[in-house]
Amino acid sequence: MRILELKVEDLRILDGLDINPGTGINFFVGGNGEGKTTLLEAIYLAGRGRSFRHPMAGPMIRHGKEATTVFVRMVEDGSTGNVRSLGVRRSRGGLSCRLDGKDVDKRSILAAALPTQWISSQPQVLLESGPGVRRRFFDMGLFHVEQDYLSAYAAANRMLKQRNAALKSRDHRALVAWDKPFAEAAERLHDYRKPYVESVVQRLKTLLKAWEVNFSVDGRYRPGWDQDEGLVEQLRRKREQEFLHGFTQVGPQRADIEFVSQEVPADRILSRGQEKLVVFALNLAQIDELAERRQVKPILLVDDLGAELDERNRRRLLEEIAARNIQSFVTGIVPPPAINPEHVAGITMFHVEHGNATVVN
Repeated sequence: MRILELKVEDLRILDGLDINPGTGINFFVGGNGEGKTTLLEAIYLAGRGRSFRHPMAGPMIRHGKEATTVFVRMVEDGSTGNVRSLGVRRSRGGLSCRLDGKDVDKRSILAAALPTQWISSQPQVLLESGPGVRRRFFDMGLFHVEQDYLSAYAAANRMLKQRNAALKSRDHRALVAWDKPFAEAAERLHDYRKPYVESVVQRLKTLLKAWEVNFSVDGRYRPGWDQDEGLVEQLRRKREQEFLHGFTQVGPQRADIEFVSQEVPADRILSRGQEKLVVFALNLAQIDELAERRQVKPILLVDDLGAELDERNRRRLLEEIAARNIQSFVTGIVPPPAINPEHVAGITMFHVEHGNATVVN
């Protein structure tokens, strides 16, 4: 997917932004507080229906305005005529979206129409935060490569809510009735997650080896229950404990992907710069997985590329992005380093100041 035009109104500092980005790397340079991250937020909002900063609408809407709007004209990779339009309006009262002139009522439709991959200015959060952050990262990838994954995920969540409701009401009969269907839904998710995670992790390890970094990382998938014992039996054994706490304690909602280096959690042994390389490689690995399995090329959003990285690694990452022939939006306080012309014809550079972005020739 490639964005042909991006219009943003009343999103934080951005007021009437209108740009035509290049087809490859778009690099936005400017000082702190000038609107670089907000520009990335606009694209994320269009593709996800929410912000990566805060779940509430209030903070993102420009002071004194009722709503923020983002409009995108875009085209699928390899297509020259199938131009699509996507508009998102976020007010304090809710979200309204239109895709090709038709109302959209599900965020999953936005995600399918405008796939995005987001690397924050503090990517180490992916390694340092709880399991839910890592699950969401891999689940979003699965959403794009497995057509039935969303329905399987939704079914497991519905059954989990029913089971938790039975626990809170102490309805023993209803709880027992939900054990088997919940376990079957959990196994279905596991059958999707396990091979996908293992494939992406292998790509991650291959990338790090090719970069000749002075450390190694492995990722270990934990399904959320003991596969040897079986989920139904574990649910039965933990029933009294679950009644005490009021929620289901084993299952796919407890799954995790643990990243380790030298058999130690990666976030405890790696430097910030090394963590950033790991998370960047993980995102590139997922992009490669999507491209190979479903021919999906998400738009890559990278905030503050230079943080924690020296010039050599900044150049390396830009060349890795360019080599994948994807459209990307990258921000930095200083201009990007020169990259090997074998990888890309050039970088479209914008200067961002007071919420305005102008092309730098």
